[in-house]
Amino acid sequence: MGIFSFGKRSDLFGVDIGTSSIKVAQLAGSREAGFTLTRYSILEAHGQIDRANSALQANGLKLLDKEIVSYLKLIKEKAGITATRATASIPTFAGFTTLLELPVTSDKEINQTINYQAKNYIPLPITTVTLDWLKVGEREAPDGTKRQQVFLISIPNETIEHYTNIFNQAGFILDSLEIENVSVARILSAASKTPKLIVDLGGRSTSMTVAKEGELKFAGQTDYASGSLTQTLAQALNIHPRRAEDLKRATHLAAVGGEQELSTIMLPIIDAILSEVERVRVNFEKSYGEKIDQIILNGAGANLSGLVEYVSSSLSLPTVLSPLSNYIKFPPEVDAIKEELGPTLSVAVGLALKNI
Repeated sequence: MGIFSFGKRSDLFGVDIGTSSIKVAQLAGSREAGFTLTRYSILEAHGQIDRANSALQANGLKLLDKEIVSYLKLIKEKAGITATRATASIPTFAGFTTLLELPVTSDKEINQTINYQAKNYIPLPITTVTLDWLKVGEREAPDGTKRQQVFLISIPNETIEHYTNIFNQAGFILDSLEIENVSVARILSAASKTPKLIVDLGGRSTSMTVAKEGELKFAGQTDYASGSLTQTLAQALNIHPRRAEDLKRATHLAAVGGEQELSTIMLPIIDAILSEVERVRVNFEKSYGEKIDQIILNGAGANLSGLVEYVSSSLSLPTVLSPLSNYIKFPPEVDAIKEELGPTLSVAVGLALKNI
């Protein structure tokens, strides 16, 4: 299916609008020759860190239109973006998703079934949302019949209109919108023959995506996130959230001495996230009969020092940071920081490569 496509792609340009930052990636190249990152920008809206109840977009689906438009214009100017058409991400919490199991049938019959059954899964009037779906797998049921898993996605029409207006005001044509789970699956599991569990630690939520061969297979989400760590530190130490953010980024989870207090404050939040990660892992393996063999940490929150080792030890699975540099080339001037950029830019790069 198209996943909320509005027109023909012409530019390799992806825009990842998070709750406290905007990341963009412009690429050049082809599938045969490979793709190179030519322009990128990471803009953090520090005001969203300072105010716990303020975000570029919140779980209530509210978008701060004027702020985002001004940020996109600034990015376009400062980063030298030449693209005029864009694909943008929608966070998991901004839509409604569910995994359906249906008999193996044609796409036409799947459409008919989903249009009939969607009202049972979507907590909004069907006339107020746009529906799309992805085939994500097949299995043989105990009675010997073939069953297929279909990932149902719905986005409120109001949200789509907001995004379209924002991009138009910023000087771009919005080609399509895509749930971030699909984008990150495309880029971070492109060469994987076995299922990977991608954990994306955003500012206000953490999304979990099981993916293989570039395709989403299973997904989950929790409101515990990187921003939860910042707010917990700020409250526990009675300090400004901006100072707490700086301390978080400077702390190693296995710290001793003075930093040990900071890691002790953060670990319960991290453990709560990992509890949800484990739940997704168990549910996927039970539903699909396949074993996840690696965890990939993504999102700006993934760069927390010591997190890779802690996750690997806690879940007894090999864990790595987003290996984005395995899939695209970076310009020489950012080669020294490409490993750090990987977790932050993966969604934007996945968006840029939609329909390629």
